[in-house]
Amino acid sequence: MRSLLARLAVLGAFALSMTACSNGSGSSLPFAGPPNQAGGSPGTIQSGGNGVALLRFVQGSPDNFSTFGGPPASGFVDVCVDNLPFGVTTGITTNYGGRTPNLYSVAAGISHTVAVYPTLGPAQAGLECPTAPGPYLGTNTIKVITISPAIPPASGSRLTIVLAGTGATGTLGLYVYAEPTFPVAPAGTEVIVHNAAPVFTTGKTGVGFGQCTTTVTPCVTAVGLTGAQNVAVGKPSLVNAQVTNGFSASAIAPIPAGFYDGAGVLAGNPVPITSIAAPNPLAGQPYVVQLYAIDGPAGGLNLVAYVEQTLGYGF
Repeated sequence: MRSLLARLAVLGAFALSMTACSNGSGSSLPFAGPPNQAGGSPGTIQSGGNGVALLRFVQGSPDNFSTFGGPPASGFVDVCVDNLPFGVTTGITTNYGGRTPNLYSVAAGISHTVAVYPTLGPAQAGLECPTAPGPYLGTNTIKVITISPAIPPASGSRLTIVLAGTGATGTLGLYVYAEPTFPVAPAGTEVIVHNAAPVFTTGKTGVGFGQCTTTVTPCVTAVGLTGAQNVAVGKPSLVNAQVTNGFSASAIAPIPAGFYDGAGVLAGNPVPITSIAAPNPLAGQPYVVQLYAIDGPAGGLNLVAYVEQTLGYGF
């Protein structure tokens, strides 16, 4: 009898441990390898993982998702990958127009769950992640998707995930963009553009991008980027189906005073709506700028820009 009870106790402990490592559907949580040990149970290897994929997140929705009393358009959100905060040691609280400062590594070749929550405040960032993608203390996710990063250096092994659109227009979603992986550093300066502004794009041909010779907003003296005058909006991913959007790359020289986005045109230069100063180069790296057109409040248009890491895949 004692032997039977001992066996039952061991089985019960095993069941509890499996429940703690489950994503709620009975399967083990994914794992991501070094350097971040991102996703699921750190230090454990999930079968099928092969290499390291890289993720970045941009908060491009002007809706107010903050729950800690920020200004009306603060738009702060928390991001979880599998059951860990996007950043592992500290949660990422990203405001409207903001992005995660660093690339985040996950295991390539397997699926991962990305869950975005209204934040509970900077001091509590990431507390929702252990229960992701389920609710946390009654707070539901804003959006959830499953992504499947490719094995590097293949296309789709470096992804940017943008929370874009608005709930009021039915365009709110997580828009996934495949980025260059840079196995070989680019020979010259280039700009990579994306249209993540579904509200603004409705009824228009697209969004146009260009260079500014001044830092006036919006810039008056402007030149459109080759191949980026009429960029179509990306498509949102479904909960269990990743939709991968591409990019348009344009070579430039030299580094301009700024960049702009605006109303797209079929030929010629776009009409600037929002312009920003060109971000500073990274020391010792080719100048590659990522531009994201995002929806502004009340149907406007905004622009997110950052310099991409190209050497060593960003590590």
